[in-house]
Amino acid sequence: MITFPRKIALTAWVGALALALPVGPIGLSAVTAQDFPTKPIEVIVPFKPGGRTDVVARLMGEKIQEQGWLSQPMAVVNADGGAGANAVNRMQRGDDAGHTIVHWHHQALIAMAMGLGDFDLDDFKSIGYTGGGSPVWVVSADSEFQTMEDLIAHLKADPRSLVEAVGIGTIPHFVGAMLAKEAGFETRYVTANSGADRLRLILGGNADIALFAASEYLAQGDGLRPLVYFGRERLPDLPDVPTAMELGYDVSWANPNWWLAPASTPDENVAVLSAALEQAINDPEIVEYFENNTLQPYWTAGPEAMEDASKQLDALKAIAVTIN
Repeated sequence: MITFPRKIALTAWVGALALALPVGPIGLSAVTAQDFPTKPIEVIVPFKPGGRTDVVARLMGEKIQEQGWLSQPMAVVNADGGAGANAVNRMQRGDDAGHTIVHWHHQALIAMAMGLGDFDLDDFKSIGYTGGGSPVWVVSADSEFQTMEDLIAHLKADPRSLVEAVGIGTIPHFVGAMLAKEAGFETRYVTANSGADRLRLILGGNADIALFAASEYLAQGDGLRPLVYFGRERLPDLPDVPTAMELGYDVSWANPNWWLAPASTPDENVAVLSAALEQAINDPEIVEYFENNTLQPYWTAGPEAMEDASKQLDALKAIAVTIN
């Protein structure tokens, strides 16, 4: 039983707490969200500095700080290696409040599909997608194949007669394999672990087909002919190149800029991060940067992004079975 003096003290404490809380049915979790973040947010990029994922993370972080959309800055840290495992391990060593997050793309799903790291979708809470970019499948400019239909017809009549430049287990490998599975054809592989390798092999006549980011293709210009684009809609910079989906193949690869937090992060803190990122991707300067770099600026909320990633992971696992 509470004695009278203690009851007075308890009542006074409750009253003081009530005055400190926001008016309305918000509760303690909202107070926690309003206090978040309480320190700089570490954004881990699983690649070396200078690539698309790194640059986008830094641009978004700078814009968010400039506009005051978060009360603390975002500090980008590069942790490459281990097929992303180094970045995930660093994220998991951080706190579970959302002060340590990862900025990645769907290479993460390839790592999961191939079992290259000790992590899976269940280890993350999806914050959202902030735009992305899709690749093109190309042949050399002097190739006999003018269209994707020509190339597929040839491969169906003469399986494995054309050479595709890929790095095993990379995005070019999986995207090409998904299209081959969907369209019912086969190619032969020659190893090419970088865009420069793929370009050299195509231009040198040692490979017939290769995949490039749309920005890589447009920067190269001469010597290549794009046959199919893997976005969901045609790219304005390549208006004459059809999408795989237009051609009747249920294959796309958006490779979105994907923001991920530890699975234990409170939903209200994820919402704070999501709101800031959504504002940033809609900022005119960020939109201009994306459009000038053959990227598509858009926002996909966390749950929808996770649903999309889960579907993509299933498709990738079906391909991985044929590799492992």
